[in-house]
Amino acid sequence: MPEKGRRKKKIASDRPNKLTQNAITMEANKLKKLFEQIGDENKKALVNALIEEAAFLKVACKQAKEEIKKEGLTTETINASQHFIKAHPSVGIYKDYSKQYAQIINQLIEHLPPNVQKKVSKLAALRDA
Repeated sequence: MPEKGRRKKKIASDRPNKLTQNAITMEANKLKKLFEQIGDENKKALVNALIEEAAFLKVACKQAKEEIKKEGLTTETINASQHFIKAHPSVGIYKDYSKQYAQIINQLIEHLPPNVQKKVSKLAALRDA
């Protein structure tokens, strides 16, 4: 019989955590290379904030995508004697975050320096980011 006041130990999740500060920093550094030539400090601060958000969203999308590949698009929920099949939670995360990521990338492309903007198309920016 368990004693009062004792809590059960949490079982460590077997899901790998790709959403680390190191991974986010690596993604941010890839994007920051495109915007090194911005001279205006206010614009640079705005762009850096967008870059940090885009980097987080990209790493989160990678994590969700790997979970979807590993666990499938659907999951079974059991509530007493009822069984439900519903979309895996990572599907919603991936959908929402990828939409936000695309919007932020489009905003960043608008802030590219003119000489870099000519060289980088939207598809190339998404591919290289």
